[in-house]
Amino acid sequence: MESSILIPTDFSKNSWNAMLYAIKLFEDRKCSFYILHAYAKETYGLDSLSLLDPDEAFNKTSENNSKKGLRETIARLHSLNKNTKHSFYAVSESMSLLSAVKNLNKKIQFDLLVLGAKGSANKNEAAYGQHTLEILKNVKKNPILIVPGNVDFNQPKEIVLTTNFNTNIKKSEIEYLVTIAKLSNASIQVLSLEQPSNLSFGQKRNKVKLRNQLKDVAHSFNTLRNVKMAIALNCFVAIRHSNMISYVDKKPSFWERFSFGRLSLNNLGYYAEVPVLAIHSK
Repeated sequence: MESSILIPTDFSKNSWNAMLYAIKLFEDRKCSFYILHAYAKETYGLDSLSLLDPDEAFNKTSENNSKKGLRETIARLHSLNKNTKHSFYAVSESMSLLSAVKNLNKKIQFDLLVLGAKGSANKNEAAYGQHTLEILKNVKKNPILIVPGNVDFNQPKEIVLTTNFNTNIKKSEIEYLVTIAKLSNASIQVLSLEQPSNLSFGQKRNKVKLRNQLKDVAHSFNTLRNVKMAIALNCFVAIRHSNMISYVDKKPSFWERFSFGRLSLNNLGYYAEVPVLAIHSK
């Protein structure tokens, strides 16, 4: 079975590292990798008047730079990766990154999006980039793997899945997490703050469903108490040297749109050396 994977790039070290991680993670799987670069003009006040015919000048220069950067990136990937199971395609779009991702996703329906944790413009060492968070918020049809720039690739041997069991995770939604676990022969450690004795009927039902959906991979359930999820997850990952984190990014309700209790990437904290897989639940 072939996978189609979209990897946006701004030609930064972070986005390059995300490409290398994805290629190595799926080295045993037939994959089509689409490398996307999007460019869009941003003007503020009178800055737009600083050039004669600014739109034409911008578009021409940006288009040339985009295509040149993509040609060099694809050539570099081919020189490093001789895997006959992998194909690479370059896509250059004159629009915002989010619009480009959405438009391309409608045409191809990617199995997975792979993002660098931050781009070249992001200077905050302990935060995910604006474009990364924007795509996470607005693209809900695909699992999204976020790869920090400091990650050195090792085949994942343990993936931590965080959940409070409030979400009914469908088999189709968790499919790619299971796929990654199978490819890497990794175990999945389900981490919750909810004590088994305190689970509601709905939570118990969702836990049973999750157990059934993980039956084809090694897995176990773990509970930490009296601590916030970001702290619990950080400690759990550090002690066990877990290689990947996954969480369910469900569509927010009315109240959750105001950040009341939503389990989101920001709630989990920033991980400079551990990739994060966001699973979208409708």
